[in-house]
Amino acid sequence: MIRHVAGIAEIVDDLEAAVSFYRDHLGLEVDDSASADYASVKIPGVIHFGLWSRQAAAEATFGDRGAVDRVALGLTIEFEVDEVPAAFQALESRGVKLLHGPKTEPWGQTTARFALPSGALCGIAETPWARRIDD
Repeated sequence: MIRHVAGIAEIVDDLEAAVSFYRDHLGLEVDDSASADYASVKIPGVIHFGLWSRQAAAEATFGDRGAVDRVALGLTIEFEVDEVPAAFQALESRGVKLLHGPKTEPWGQTTARFALPSGALCGIAETPWARRIDD
């Protein structure tokens, strides 16, 4: 069912501070030009690492930017699967309580999300730009 890790993101309350930390303190290239709620951090060997505002994560998961108390701070991981609807059904049949069913995000990725035992967000995804892992 799981092909590979599609992406990892840190969910943060202060995106500007997170961008500054990764750029200025860790010396990594950060692209925060696409959205006020998300930034991409370029890390060698990682398909995708992002910084995601807690408000945007709440909106994407629960349809409400104000639902931040339902989104844990920390890291979120998304697993690339062949087909989100089929993987969604398989997870559901195994007793995983999903937070939302399959949907296509504004950035073109199809997702469904659930909470890990720690409370952290996790998702399954079809990510058109991450279907192939380069050597």
